[in-house]
Amino acid sequence: MKRRLDFMLILRYCVSFLIASMVFGTALAYPEELAKFDDFVISDTYFKKRMMLVPERQRPVSIQDKEKFLNTMIDEELLLREAQKLNLYDDEDYKFRVEAFKRDLLVDFYLKRYLKENNTEENQRKYYEENKEKYARDEMVRISVVTVGSEDEAKEILKKAQDGENFAELAKKYSKGPFVSRGGDFGFRTRSSVKKEIANTAFSMKIGEISGPVKTEDGGYNIIKLTDHKDAGFPPFEELKDRIVSEYSKKLLEKKISDLRNAAKIQKNSKELENVKTD
Repeated sequence: MKRRLDFMLILRYCVSFLIASMVFGTALAYPEELAKFDDFVISDTYFKKRMMLVPERQRPVSIQDKEKFLNTMIDEELLLREAQKLNLYDDEDYKFRVEAFKRDLLVDFYLKRYLKENNTEENQRKYYEENKEKYARDEMVRISVVTVGSEDEAKEILKKAQDGENFAELAKKYSKGPFVSRGGDFGFRTRSSVKKEIANTAFSMKIGEISGPVKTEDGGYNIIKLTDHKDAGFPPFEELKDRIVSEYSKKLLEKKISDLRNAAKIQKNSKELENVKTD
């Protein structure tokens, strides 16, 4: 009977462990060794943590880049051991740089936390409303243009476009104007940012419409396609969010530093500062 109870307890433990593994995924898994020599191990956990210190756009993605990053970590450990042999931990310049780095790191951590707590979407929207006037925009159109040297050539291209040929491909093939590589797409433009003849035509068109040949002062003939339109007014918060996040972050930091400086009653000796040598 006791043997059966022991077996049941073991079975229950195994089932519990299996369920926990399914719930928590790899949280219960042992770290995998990616590299090892002597008593030094680079686990997958340590590798990921080091990788997270790299700016996101520079993090290794391909197997080749990961291999390179791993090799760099190995080289770092080998060189670190050489430095330890020379007792460079006791070097005064090293100690000073470590302290300076720790100060910079701590300031960076504080600023990130400060911005996380204060640069909220609620505050960003309030900032947007308070500064709405500076975000006002003129009426804008987005156009694609094919520019050629003669009216006959322009008419031929216009017919191809009206027959359904891809406008961007026509621009890449025939246009002698700007933005050929992106299919003649000018992006969004105000009236004052394009030639007046093009503006007069484009701002009277409907989205999707293709104009007949428009001659400009420089002698070029232009086929214009209107791809989008924005009325004059205030862009919605969502459209400007990235810009507002950046602007409001800067405003928050400037105010915080200004408040701290004013409270500290700082005194500076500019005369002595001038005598400090930097070489």
